[in-house]
Amino acid sequence: YYQTFVNAVRATGGNNSTRWLMIQGPSTNIDKTYDLMTTLPSDSASGRLMIEVHHYPYQWSLMTNDETWGKMFYFWGQGYHSPTMTDRNSTWGEEAYTDEQFQKMYARFTSRGIPVIVGEFGAVKRTGYAGLTGTELNRHLASRTYYSKSIVDKANALGLKPIYWDAG
Repeated sequence: YYQTFVNAVRATGGNNSTRWLMIQGPSTNIDKTYDLMTTLPSDSASGRLMIEVHHYPYQWSLMTNDETWGKMFYFWGQGYHSPTMTDRNSTWGEEAYTDEQFQKMYARFTSRGIPVIVGEFGAVKRTGYAGLTGTELNRHLASRTYYSKSIVDKANALGLKPIYWDAG
């Protein structure tokens, strides 16, 4: 699939013969990209391929309704957990998880000179949820800011380039 993409673009000539091509990892998932993309397609334009993945710890960043299997997280980051809404604190997907995920992209690609774009990351701004008012809403908003800054800092430290996606 990837080789067909590279060959098709390069075959059109003109600027396409040397332009940068972005290859999305499987499902833009970091784990799948790390596990399955052990090689890149051949390319006549040497050093002009980059990888794209996304970073969304789902219960924190995108989930908009509680489910039978889990609840939405309102608070992300060890310094931003709520002492009163403890069932809304992130229980996974925080700093250590982000470090682990980004380290995989560094080890597989960036350390070898292959650029990685974190093409999407972000977190839903939660308003209108029961109990998420006053101090707790402010804590949520602060943790959302902290999440965004953490992603940018952690990505940049490993040579990954993050792009914020406004999830509302």
